[in-house]
Amino acid sequence: MNEDIRIHTWPCSYYVSSEKRWLPGKLSLTPVSVRFTADKSGELLVSFHLSSISEIKKESSNFIFSSLTILETNAKHWFSSLQPNRNVVFNILEHFWREQLLSSEGAGAQALPSQTSKGKELTGLLTGSQKRLEDTAKTLEHQGEQFDNMMKGLNKIESEMDVAD
Repeated sequence: MNEDIRIHTWPCSYYVSSEKRWLPGKLSLTPVSVRFTADKSGELLVSFHLSSISEIKKESSNFIFSSLTILETNAKHWFSSLQPNRNVVFNILEHFWREQLLSSEGAGAQALPSQTSKGKELTGLLTGSQKRLEDTAKTLEHQGEQFDNMMKGLNKIESEMDVAD
């Protein structure tokens, strides 16, 4: 049942090393695992338990594209083109991975509701921050338009003053 609950899903691309190509799809975080599902086929390409992760890093592929790598016990998984951005996804994945490492084995079932609520709280904070940033950008754009109109008005007054002189 815990595997079916998705905490969050991000659009991204996954590097399939056997085919040497990037596939678009969705990276999903559940309370106990990380999964990648391809967009076109809907096929589950990667699924591994949070406890099998040994490291999560921010890296660059081909020295250009910002990527996120997850080092599992037997494989290195590359994710790129993460939405909204690599840092947001990294912070959330690392948070849940660290929570998984810190929780004791015996308290796994009892700690799960608090981890899920913490994840929802974190996701809510991120969504709220994004909304505030969008509102701020709209306000700044509106203020810029007002400033442009004010400058046009001042220029008109100045030209009329020149005519009056």
